[in-house]
Amino acid sequence: MKKVWLLLQVTMVFLLAFAISLNFFVERAMATGEFSLTCDNEKIEIDGSTLSASCEKRNGDSQQTSIDLNRYIGNLDGTLSWGDKDFSKTCKNIGLAQLLSTKQLILVADCQPAVGGDSYSPTEIDLDAHLANIDGTLKYE
Repeated sequence: MKKVWLLLQVTMVFLLAFAISLNFFVERAMATGEFSLTCDNEKIEIDGSTLSASCEKRNGDSQQTSIDLNRYIGNLDGTLSWGDKDFSKTCKNIGLAQLLSTKQLILVADCQPAVGGDSYSPTEIDLDAHLANIDGTLKYE
C-alpha cells in the first residue's frame, strides 16, 4: 500500500510540474515575449521608432500602449540588433510584417552598414522575442 501511495504522489508531482511547464497556471499576459499573442494585430502600428498597440489586460479589457524601440534595438553594421540603441537614426523604410509560417511579428527596415556611405541593406528582427504584454502594457524583457 505504501508503494501505491508513493507512486501516486510522484505521479501527481510530475503532472503538476508538466502543467506548470505548459503555462496552464500562469497568466498568458505575463509570458516572456510574444506580445502579439495578446495584442490586437489589426491595431499594432509603428511610427518612426514608436510601436503602438491595443493590448489585453488580465481582466479582459484592452488598453492602448506604446514603447520606443530605439531604447532596445540598434543598427549593428547594417543589421537590427537587440541590446543596442537608436536604430532609427541610421535606418529607413521602417515597418512591420508578420511571418505567415509562424505568425511572428517582425520589424523590417533598410539600415546603413558602419562603413558604406549611402548604401542601405534590408534587415529584420523578431519583436515577439523580447516584447511582452504585461497587463496591457508593452514591456521589453
